[in-house]
Amino acid sequence: MQTTGWLRRVGPWLGIGTSPAALMMGGGLAQGVEGWRLPVTMAIGVVLLAGMACAQGLVGQREAKPFLAVAGDVLGRRASRTFASPVMLAMMLGWFALNVSVAGTAVGRLVGIPDRAGMLCFAALALAVTWFGVDALSLAALAAAVATVGLAIEGIRRVLDEHSLTLLGDGHPAQPIGIVPGVALVIGFGAAFALRTPDFTGDLHRPREVALCAVLGLGVPLTLFAGVGAILQQSTGTWNIADVLRSLGSPTVAYLFVAIGFAGSVMSNLYSGALSLSDTTRIAHRPALIAVATAGTALASLHFSKWMLPYLSTMALAAPPLIALVWLTRHRSTSVFRDVAWRADRLFAWGVGVGTGLAVHAAGVGAALPIGLLATVVTYAAAMSR
Repeated sequence: MQTTGWLRRVGPWLGIGTSPAALMMGGGLAQGVEGWRLPVTMAIGVVLLAGMACAQGLVGQREAKPFLAVAGDVLGRRASRTFASPVMLAMMLGWFALNVSVAGTAVGRLVGIPDRAGMLCFAALALAVTWFGVDALSLAALAAAVATVGLAIEGIRRVLDEHSLTLLGDGHPAQPIGIVPGVALVIGFGAAFALRTPDFTGDLHRPREVALCAVLGLGVPLTLFAGVGAILQQSTGTWNIADVLRSLGSPTVAYLFVAIGFAGSVMSNLYSGALSLSDTTRIAHRPALIAVATAGTALASLHFSKWMLPYLSTMALAAPPLIALVWLTRHRSTSVFRDVAWRADRLFAWGVGVGTGLAVHAAGVGAALPIGLLATVVTYAAAMSR
C-alpha cells in the first residue's frame, strides 16, 4: 500500500476536533463542572480520548488495515461482520444524521431554501467528495477545519465586543456531575471516532505520524474548541456560537461556521459507515456510500438532532470496551489462529462491557462508560486466567 504523509490524513481528526459539536460538549461540561475542576476534567478527558484514538490508529498503521479488519482479528471474522459492523454502522448513521440535520439547516438558511432542501444539498456535497476516496475526503476535511478555525476566531472576536468572557464560572454549577462523569462525557464525545481511526491510518508510514494526528489533529483543537464552548456557556448562557452570533447581528458568519464546521465529520461518518455496510452486506463501497447517505439524510430530515443525546450516549458505550479488547489481544491477534470465524471469549467480554454500561447508564449513573470499560477488562482477564 502506498504511504502518505500525515498531513494528508489529519483532516478527519481535525473534523472531530474543530466540529461545532465540540463546542456543545465543552458547554455541556461547563454546566456540570466549574472552578478549577473544569479545566482539569477537560484536560484529562482530552488526553484519554486522544490516547485511545492514537492507540487504535497505531494498530491500523502497524497492520495496514482499516478498523473492520482489525475487529475481525480480535472478535473473529464472522463475529465482527455480525456484531461489530452493524454497531459501527448504527453509530455512523446516527452521527451522519445529526451533523446533516444541523449543518443542512444552516445551509438552507444561508442560501434561502427550506431546511430539508439544505440538508439534501449538504449530504449530496459530502457524498460527492467522499465518492473520490479517502484522499479527497482527507484534504477536503483539512480545508474545512482550517476555515472553521478562522470563522471561530472571527466569532469570538465579535463576542468579545459584547461580553466579558470567563472559563471558571462561580464554582456552583447548575447541574453538578463531578470529575469522573465529566471525563466520561469528553471521552464519549469522540469514542466512535477513536474506535475507527484505523480507517485513516492504514497507509501512514511511521507511528509518529499517527501520534501527530492524535495530538495536533484531535487533542489540541478539541481542547481549544471545548474550552471555547465552556467559555461561551459561562459568559453568555449558551455553548452555541452560532446562536450568539445571530443575536449579535451576524447570521451569515453563524451559518457558515455551522455548515463548514460539520463538513469533515460528515464525510468521515459517511466513509466509515459505507465500509461497515459493505462488510455487513457485501455490497460494493460506492453503492454503500449512496445507501448510507440516503438513509442518513432521511433520518436528518426528521430532525434527528432532537434525539441525539440519548442515542449517541448509548452508542458511545460500545466503543471503549472494544478498543480495550483490541489492545488486550493485540499480541494474540497476530498468531496463526487469527482467521477463525468466532472468538467467543472476546465477544462475550465486549457484550458484558456494553451491557454493564447500558445498565449503569439507565440507572442514571454518570460513570457508565468507565464502568463498562472495566467490566470488559475484568471479564476478559477472568476468561484468560482459566
